Amino acid sequence: MIFLQKLYIFFIAITFSVPILAQKKDSTWVGAVNGIVRDSINNYVLPSASIAIYYTKDTGLVSYQLSNNFGEFHFKALPVEAPLLIKIFYTGYQTITKGFTISAKTNMIDLKEINLLRGENELEEVIVKSTPPVRMNGDTLEFNADAFRLDMNAVGEDLLRKLPGVTVWADGSITVNGKQVSQVLVDGKPFFGNDARIATQNISKNAIDKIQVYQQNQNINNPLDSITGINIKLKKDKNFGHFGKIAAGHGLEDKYETDANVNFFNPLTQLGFVGSINNINKIAKDANTLMRNSTYKGTGASTDYQTDFNLQGTNQPTSSGIVFQRDFIPDADYFKKNRLLGNYFFNDNTNNIIKNIQTITSLGNESAQFQQNYIKTKTSNTLNQADIYYDKKKKNITFYTTANFTSSDTNSYSTQASSITDNRQSLRSINNAENANNNYLNRIKFESGFANKKSIYSDKIFPGDFDINYSIDHSNTNSDQTRKTVFRSIPSPTQNKLYDRHYDRVGNSTKQNIFISLGDFSKWIFDYKNRIMSGINIKLQNYLNMTTHNENNVVRDIDTLIGAYLVNEYLSGNNRFTIINEMPTLNLSKNVTKNFGTHYQKSLLINFNIQKQFYSLRNSSNHTFQNTAYNYSKFTPNAGVSYSNYQYGEYQDIYNLQFKVSSDYPTAGQLVPLVDSSDLYYIQQGNVYLKPTNRNELTFSWQHTSFRMKNIFNYNINVSTGIVKNGFADSSITDSLGRSSYYIVNADGGKYLSISGSLNKAIKFDKNNQLQIAFSPSFNFKRAPNSINKVWNISNSSDFFIFLNLSYSYKDRIALNLKQIYSYYHSKQTGILSSDLSNSLQATTLSMSINFTKKINCSSNITYNNSISTASKANSFTIWNANASYRFLSSNNLEVKMAALDLFRQNTGIINSGSNNTLTNGSVNVLHQYFMLTLSYFPRIFGKRND
Repeated sequence: MIFLQKLYIFFIAITFSVPILAQKKDSTWVGAVNGIVRDSINNYVLPSASIAIYYTKDTGLVSYQLSNNFGEFHFKALPVEAPLLIKIFYTGYQTITKGFTISAKTNMIDLKEINLLRGENELEEVIVKSTPPVRMNGDTLEFNADAFRLDMNAVGEDLLRKLPGVTVWADGSITVNGKQVSQVLVDGKPFFGNDARIATQNISKNAIDKIQVYQQNQNINNPLDSITGINIKLKKDKNFGHFGKIAAGHGLEDKYETDANVNFFNPLTQLGFVGSINNINKIAKDANTLMRNSTYKGTGASTDYQTDFNLQGTNQPTSSGIVFQRDFIPDADYFKKNRLLGNYFFNDNTNNIIKNIQTITSLGNESAQFQQNYIKTKTSNTLNQADIYYDKKKKNITFYTTANFTSSDTNSYSTQASSITDNRQSLRSINNAENANNNYLNRIKFESGFANKKSIYSDKIFPGDFDINYSIDHSNTNSDQTRKTVFRSIPSPTQNKLYDRHYDRVGNSTKQNIFISLGDFSKWIFDYKNRIMSGINIKLQNYLNMTTHNENNVVRDIDTLIGAYLVNEYLSGNNRFTIINEMPTLNLSKNVTKNFGTHYQKSLLINFNIQKQFYSLRNSSNHTFQNTAYNYSKFTPNAGVSYSNYQYGEYQDIYNLQFKVSSDYPTAGQLVPLVDSSDLYYIQQGNVYLKPTNRNELTFSWQHTSFRMKNIFNYNINVSTGIVKNGFADSSITDSLGRSSYYIVNADGGKYLSISGSLNKAIKFDKNNQLQIAFSPSFNFKRAPNSINKVWNISNSSDFFIFLNLSYSYKDRIALNLKQIYSYYHSKQTGILSSDLSNSLQATTLSMSINFTKKINCSSNITYNNSISTASKANSFTIWNANASYRFLSSNNLEVKMAALDLFRQNTGIINSGSNNTLTNGSVNVLHQYFMLTLSYFPRIFGKRND
């Protein structure tokens, strides 16, 4: 705890000392100007007028903003006793410019009402030769990039930080007037994926013409269903080029890493290549991970793609990928697009794991068993994955088609030495196992959909909305496995067992889904002009899923007399099952909306689904007892109420209450499996009498979103509770030697309660200093009946997870991040058991990145870990990483970096987990300290010039 206190004190000291660096230039910047912009003829206010203040002497820009919904503007922190100009722009009106000087005695001027004349010609009292830094173009807010002077190597993110109402937070998120930006486009199109940082941290500021901020309605019938977006409009001679990163590093103990990312683009086409090879536990899940972590700007205090010292084992990943996008129309937007997307990703990884773990299992009557496992595993996996997506949209008609192909080849070899002792520490049994697996998978998935969304006021006789979606997912698997087991009973040697078994499995599976939605039928029944009946929506929907699976198993056991493998007739054979799941639905909804000018909009939506589920399972096999057929039908209605309170410019509250009835159905594997007893510590049995579950669930959510420019406070809470009848419960029989048989049974009394939420507070001390606070707790409580050695037991478990994140930034000079993670699990058994099992894990991470100059950067992160578990000693260790980088050349695109990782060399690879009446703890091999020198080059050209 002393270490944690030091971390917090250090963070607080820096947080409150750094703002001192950001004081005003001098004490004369205390002036203020107020006023109201009006139409000179009709005398109504003009919201969103563009207002800029300049120095009279050299027309240098001082400040700028837009008038609010009441036409008002309020400038603060202006220079006093300095001749200034105020210039007001509004589309369709003559631009007006007035001169003024703020007296040091009053520090304030009220310009009162400023009336604009309609017309195209500018009638100015003083001529200012400059472009307006900000203006409204229709319903889009536009910032002129050339009006902002920045460093020659500045990127889009640097420009965004200068814009009024736009905030780029330390975690990379962007808000406009407090509202979260959902997407960042470049010339109206996604830019190499959906991660905004790929655009904002790579594109040169000198290549940008305008930054456009807009509101995009996604549903023309619901004005509240909108997103805030940013479009980066490039200059016409800069809308093509390339950018990326090429890096290579080598360190002590033969540690190495290489990264490559080169991207080409023009107005219609984007093409990117990525690659990575290392042996330092840096694993990319997809091409986007590599792209967003190799930007020219850099990742600041982010740690989402660095050496993972908590990753089990040692890894040697090799990754590569291709990203492609082709737009067939140059002026795409949300309601008009014709786009083809494609990507390919390859990953090959070799993983070596050594585990030493102990599992405590409570068995009742104050007895318990302790299983000790020593496991060594080597796994090699090769993955090829390709995706193609075509999307065409024109107004309210959408058509899309997507295809995915996956191929994987996994080879693993493991040895496991296990032993069972009782609570008197008496050895009961020993089991040694050796497994070799070769698994092959080929999978192709195709999906296509068509939707036609029309206004509720459409005069068409045919129902307005039509939505159809079809998908097919087909996979082929081939598995070759050898398992050798030697089981030895200490008290009774006659129970000793020897298995040497070989498995050949060939299977294929096909899943087909079709969803159809048709409506609204309400206009066939009601007159939409009727105030009571307007807003009622009636739809017919149907969901149909059909799954077929075929499998052929050939299992052979060693015959020690002849030294050959012979077919095991019981475990060998053909098996086929078909599942059909259909849910026809009548959807009824009512929407009531109330507006009050520019002040608020309130909306109430009531939704009810009359739904019935038809479920059937057919299983056929050459084993007679596996030939089964089950048919189920169940009424599964659900209903909900949503209320939205949107206070313009202030906040939005959304409340949602939902009730749902659902069922889970037993699988063929749970009903009639072939029981394989070669793993004597875990034998899975079947239960032919298993019935479907019945679940009644109630959920509530409350989301608050602030739209203020400063001191943003957003929060949400989610509560879910349910009662389960005929729930699937674990049942186990464990003998004195530790041999356990598991099967699923039905049991009543299952209950659960889940509570989660988040609090997000954003504070701007001034335009340079920002602090973000994010707090995300979750609590889960579960009452689960289970059977242990044929005696019913109740397991009451609870788990807590708390995440706290503090992010501070000063300009783009300093970025600090403090993360606190705490997880706790507790299980109490009642009935046959009376044991308490618990474990906890906490991790505190402090990250820092400092740009001393445009060329010199130092960053560091330190993580303190603490683990506590029942029947084991507390364990603590600290991981400290640090690196320093220097950039060369005038374009700052050649970088050398020295990294020192895991400086304390304390990581012990703790394993800590729990479930019902079991608790597992132990250790696993992990990566340790290393030092590395890396050289990186950032090729970047926008247009014909090298920026």
